[in-house]
Amino acid sequence: MRQTYGTNIMDQSGDIHLLMTQLGHTSTTTAALYTNPGQEKSKKAAKQMGERRTNYLEKD
Repeated sequence: MRQTYGTNIMDQSGDIHLLMTQLGHTSTTTAALYTNPGQEKSKKAAKQMGERRTNYLEKD
């Protein structure tokens, strides 16, 4: 439940300091475990790889 609560706070507010207060963390590193950016990072990485590939293919 704690993971879900922390993840929901980050999804809705995007405020890591609020998350730290709510969960009693003193470190942003620990609080960052609840940010769950995996899906968004994956989308961004895939887009960048596609752009690099396109740029590489256009150079030939």
